[in-house]
Amino acid sequence: MSTPLLACEDLHVRFETHAGEVHAVKGVDFEVHPGDCIGIVGESGSGKTQTAMALMGLLADNAAASGSVRFREEEILNAPAGQLNRIRGRRVSMIFQDPMASLTPFMRIGAQLCEVLHQHSDMNRDEAKARALEVLEIVQIPEPRRRFGMYPHELSGGQRQRVMIAQALLCEPDLLIADEPTTALDLTIQAQILDFLRSLKKRTTIVIITHDLGVVAGLCDTVLVMQEGRVVERGATETIFNASEHPYTRALLAALPRPKRVQPPEGPSIGTTAPGKSLLRVDDLRVHFPTRVQDRLRSRTVPLKAVDGVSFSVAEGETVGIVGESGCGKSTLARAILQLIGSTGGRIVWQGEDLSGLSRKAMNERRRDLGVVFQDPLSSLNPRMTIGNIIAEPLRRFHPELDREDRDAAVLNALRDVGLDREHRDRYPHEFSGGQCQRVSIARAMILKPRLLICDEPVSSLDASTRKQTIGLLKDLQKKHGVSIIFISHDLSVVRIVCDRVLVMYLGHFVEIADRDILFDSPAHPYTQALISAIPVSDLKAQRQQERIILTGEPPSPTAPPSGCVFRTRCPVATDICSEREPEFRTLENGARVACHHA
Repeated sequence: MSTPLLACEDLHVRFETHAGEVHAVKGVDFEVHPGDCIGIVGESGSGKTQTAMALMGLLADNAAASGSVRFREEEILNAPAGQLNRIRGRRVSMIFQDPMASLTPFMRIGAQLCEVLHQHSDMNRDEAKARALEVLEIVQIPEPRRRFGMYPHELSGGQRQRVMIAQALLCEPDLLIADEPTTALDLTIQAQILDFLRSLKKRTTIVIITHDLGVVAGLCDTVLVMQEGRVVERGATETIFNASEHPYTRALLAALPRPKRVQPPEGPSIGTTAPGKSLLRVDDLRVHFPTRVQDRLRSRTVPLKAVDGVSFSVAEGETVGIVGESGCGKSTLARAILQLIGSTGGRIVWQGEDLSGLSRKAMNERRRDLGVVFQDPLSSLNPRMTIGNIIAEPLRRFHPELDREDRDAAVLNALRDVGLDREHRDRYPHEFSGGQCQRVSIARAMILKPRLLICDEPVSSLDASTRKQTIGLLKDLQKKHGVSIIFISHDLSVVRIVCDRVLVMYLGHFVEIADRDILFDSPAHPYTQALISAIPVSDLKAQRQQERIILTGEPPSPTAPPSGCVFRTRCPVATDICSEREPEFRTLENGARVACHHA
């Protein structure tokens, strides 16, 4: 065996808090050799990120680390800042989870990249700019010279992550540590980033930190599984996926989707083989926002077409999935249905009544039948209110006749429905995990027994096992109460488990509508095919043999959509007709409806 590039022995990390000592990392050992690509996997709170922070000397002030971390046989754990600064950035670089939190918002992208080179090399200004542009091209940033002069907020999430990777690669480090590099990204952009990291394996050593075993499947050679601060299993990727021994590893694998037909998680399935009459109908809905854009020497107002002529219906007891990348208009569509924002045109018909013509008072009365669960459970709960008061709030608004005893009884029933206990009623949101907070959000949404529940990315911020539990909970509640669900997500692996029918959305338009099994077994639109090909699966052989469709670039701006088909600028099969004529929906033999000239 060669001398390890990095050796970690008996690493412990402890935090001093007001509640006492927290032992976050408990005796972690591993080695990284030149050319390795190692994955460190575990759920939130498993200690994987604090392990990485200890390796980089970036622990918080209230943390203490012990053990040994050697880089090229040089001890760096608890080393002085001067010693660490010789290594960090130049020989060891790190890609952080949230690029918006890591990039300086008031500095242009180019200036931030050049600053790294000024600190770690003797390049002059012109040399640093040339190197920064070279690396932006390497990470496949479109129009690198133009992006060089932009601020972080002017870039998409995928572009910001590429800038973070470029920043880490500037000095050609020996070791690259990537902490959840794809967590906040759409599946298509995640596939692009993973494909790029795969190409990096030829030139640098990589450590990937993630909660998703699907991310490491096609990328890493070795996997370490962490639980509660300890490494509970380690081995070659093939061994971990095909012959894992630890129950925690097997639970993580079980939370990944299977490669073939839908396999719902344990628990009752959605009983909607024969949906009832139509509850909601959306006809040619358009939501446009006036936006100021700079055009050479003057600015002008153009419409941002967030939703641009969509139609669909939801039947009683049905679960309809709306999928697509960030910025495609999914959340705007949900807010328009709830009348939280106005529409530019079209109709939203709820049980035969057009909602757009209602007064605010009348609409508020209809909202008792429309529940909503948002993406970030913690930010959607009032931190100053107890869980019991949060869940009871809709009752105070819509059922003022109830006395305190009746409200408490309803709250306890709602807590029981979502799997929480009586004693949770008097706690505050910050005392709960993300999964528990989402259960509280669901209890609040369901306490009025709504006819329709709109779930906007309800599990995207949750770990795989917690995501599985939350999905099972929604299925239980649907069976018990018969509620219809609109399930909005960018993750088709979740939609495949939850939904009866799927609507695929791109740049404000629906491009394909089909029953779940038809859509996943025979996707017709090139965009749907790309989304499905990007789903990570638990079968390692299937994952590595899966033919991936890597879309180039990112969706264009809704202020300047392409002519003809809105997907044509990224479509692998586009022809001249796609730029000349907008495709109309047509029904295929299997019943799917698709808007594509070549489907």
